[in-house]
This record gives sequence, C-alpha cells and structure tokens, in this order.
Amino acid sequence: MSTVSVKNIDKVYQGKTHVLKDLSLAIESGEFLVLLGPSGCGKTTLLNCIAGLLDIEGGRIEIAGKDVTNKDPSDREIAMVFQSYALYPTKTVYGNMAFCLRMKKKPKSFIDKKVQETAELLQISELLHRKPATLSGGQRQRAAIGRALVRDAAVCLFDEPLSNLDAKLRTEMRIELKKLHNKLKSTFIYVTHDQVEAMTLATRIAVMDGGQFSQISTPDELYEHPANMFVARFIGSPAMNFVAGTLRLDGAKSILVTQEGLEFDVSHYPFVVRPSNGHQVVLGLRPESFHRPTGKGATYQLTNGILEPLGATVLYYCQLGGTDVVVSFNPSDLQGVKTDQALEVSIDLDALSIFDAATELRL
Repeated sequence: MSTVSVKNIDKVYQGKTHVLKDLSLAIESGEFLVLLGPSGCGKTTLLNCIAGLLDIEGGRIEIAGKDVTNKDPSDREIAMVFQSYALYPTKTVYGNMAFCLRMKKKPKSFIDKKVQETAELLQISELLHRKPATLSGGQRQRAAIGRALVRDAAVCLFDEPLSNLDAKLRTEMRIELKKLHNKLKSTFIYVTHDQVEAMTLATRIAVMDGGQFSQISTPDELYEHPANMFVARFIGSPAMNFVAGTLRLDGAKSILVTQEGLEFDVSHYPFVVRPSNGHQVVLGLRPESFHRPTGKGATYQLTNGILEPLGATVLYYCQLGGTDVVVSFNPSDLQGVKTDQALEVSIDLDALSIFDAATELRL
C-alpha cells in the first residue's frame, strides 16, 4: 500500500491549452479515491500524469514518498486498467495476466501461483485458457483487472473501466470492485463521469471542473453539503432543485423569500458566511426533501405535475411556485394522485442548501 501525492502540477497541451491548473491532492494509503467530473474536465489527464503516460509542465508527483515525476511508468509501482481493456487478442487470459511477470523474468512456478491466486480472487479461473474474443464484456474487464493485480503494484489506476458494460453488468462489477478493494486494502484511483459509480465506490471523491478541483470530500459530505452549485448539480440523481430568492434578516430570524413570494424559515441554517439583508441567493432542495404534510410546519403547493413511476420510487416533475422541480416520493404517498393535480407538501428545511446567486458558492 502506498500514498500518492500530487503537488501543484500543471499540464498544458500544445503550449496553449491549460488542462490542469496548479492541482494538489494527497491520497492516503489504502484509499479508494474517485476522480469525478464531466467530459473534458481533466480527470483522465490527471490519471495519465500520475501513471507517467503524460509529462507535466510543472509540479511534482510522489508515490510512497518517492519523487516519480520524471520516472517511466514501469518504474512507478503502478498498475492501470483501461476503458478499452487493452488485452492482447492473440494471448489467452493466462497469457495476458502472466505477460508482465514474464517480462520481469519471474520463475514459471511463481507466475503460475500468482496468476492462479489472482484468477481465484476474481472468479475467472475457468477462463484462463480462453482468448479475449470469446469472453463477455464483464469477463474481459475481470481479465484486465487481473492483469493489473498480478503485478502487486503499490497503486491501481482505473480509467472508466465499466463504461463499456451494460447497466446490469455495471452494477455487478461495482460490487465486485468494492469487495476487491476491501480484500486487498490497496490504493485505488478511479476515473469516472458516472456519479452513481463514484458515490457507491469511493471513500473520497474529487469533483473536477475545468482542470481544477471543485470539492474533495466523502460521498455523504458532497451530497449533503456541496461547496458550490456545480457540485450540487453533479452529485445526486435526480439532481438538486434550485429556486432563486432573497434573504430577509430580522435579528435571529432568517426568511428566504422566492421570486414567486414563497417563504422558507431558514433561521437554523448553518451559514458558512453570514449574508446581508436582501442578499440574492439560490435555495437548493434535494428531490427527497419533499413529503406529504404531517400537520406540523409550513406547507407548499406543487402544480402541473407529471408522474414517472420507477417501482420503488415515483418521480414527480412539477412546479414549486413558478420554478420547475423534480420530487421523489414513495409510491404509497401518491395513491390516487393524478397528472396535473395540485399537491400539498411539507419540505425538510434541515436538509436544504443555500448558495450565493452571484458566485454560486455555498453560504
């Protein structure tokens, strides 16, 4: 197991496109860190810099306390699993897994033992004699992971390894990867644009936007306390609802008034920065923060609703005041409710977020 440290690194393409901008990140030994963000945000570029597949224009990269900034990938004690699997088509699964050990001149007995142990761990022992063309997508991915693991590398890097799999297989492989990490206790760095993958796999998530980190934290912290509106939009499915408003402060009492005149008592909100009276803000409400009225507290009306049943939940696309919102309900809460029917709800104000309308930062 090893720590990974990225210190003030810069990556510039063709001398003009600044892809990574003064990035710093410390990854603890045994951590499962996910680099998350939209296409083009720099997450795969950062992974390739850590792997040594790309040179950097500035900064320093350390693995296990050693400076590897100018070292070749083979000298960095890393293993990498690619999106495309990158298996040798003419070799069997055994041949693919054994290849790097043969290049290191390891004894045949050592190679046999290591390949067999890793194959058993990944439950692909019966596939060792087969070639990649005869395998399913999930089997190829296991073989690619096995080829990485036999190296006993200090750090395992994954570049969107599940993106080529169907939805059911992605779910199964997520569970297998989580089990694998729990067994090996290795340091995993994993790139994805899928926030569900990130939330289910990571011990910490680094959300990237425009070559910089928007927030680095645990999945729960990112979901419950996003640092800005970009993170709030990106984390959660369906995404957080946003309602524009103005803060009215009267001593200890804080009331958020929306543009449609709806009022929310936010007196108990833990402001990071105390706003001024009349501050223009954006209220963030998660879809599951809405409930059928319990008889306590203020109620609000949802209008122009369209139902989308999903089995365990029902999504309700509607309007709160004049703002489009998505609400998640238990199916039993909507029995007898019809499309376009006005619906009275209460809102869990302890779970809301408030952002500055100008900077989009959390208040």
